[in-house]
Amino acid sequence: MSSISFPAEKLRQSLLTITITVVVYMLVYMTNDWLFKHIEFTQGIAWIYLPAGIRLICTLLFAEAGVFGILIASLLTSSIYAIFPGDPVTTIGYSAISALAPYLAYRFTLQEMRLQPSLSNLTTTRLLACILLYGLTNPLLQLMWFVLRGISYHFWSGLIVMSIGDLTGSLIVVYAIKLLLSFFPLPRD
Repeated sequence: MSSISFPAEKLRQSLLTITITVVVYMLVYMTNDWLFKHIEFTQGIAWIYLPAGIRLICTLLFAEAGVFGILIASLLTSSIYAIFPGDPVTTIGYSAISALAPYLAYRFTLQEMRLQPSLSNLTTTRLLACILLYGLTNPLLQLMWFVLRGISYHFWSGLIVMSIGDLTGSLIVVYAIKLLLSFFPLPRD
């Protein structure tokens, strides 16, 4: 009976993690839209993009469950905000890239920088390298997709702005979480 309950518990935990990721991502997306919509470069390319930080944090903390949560949340926000109205192929590609780009940065950091899956050896240097890698990978993949789909013809300017937005959003989110955690006492050994 315990062998049956372990997979069920693992599934329950994964579904909870995915749900938390979806809710947090959507809340941060709505907040970003409310705060920074007026300074967007073009639709889908923002100077400050807080969801980028949530994508990275959820991937670092939750690995594959975070990726699935980001995919679902990206599909939902793309549909709710009609980012690519009447174009489900572009929406699905955008959402897949949104979920896979932070995962690629995470996997690279795990393998090439020897980051432990538990994040026990996550140093500031490793975190910044992960943020930088993600902040460049996501815009490059997104804009290649946009150009391929005929959505954007501003490749270089879009790449610069989206990289700035993803890097800035990631740094803001990471340091906001760091600030929030500073209010909680550290566990004693």
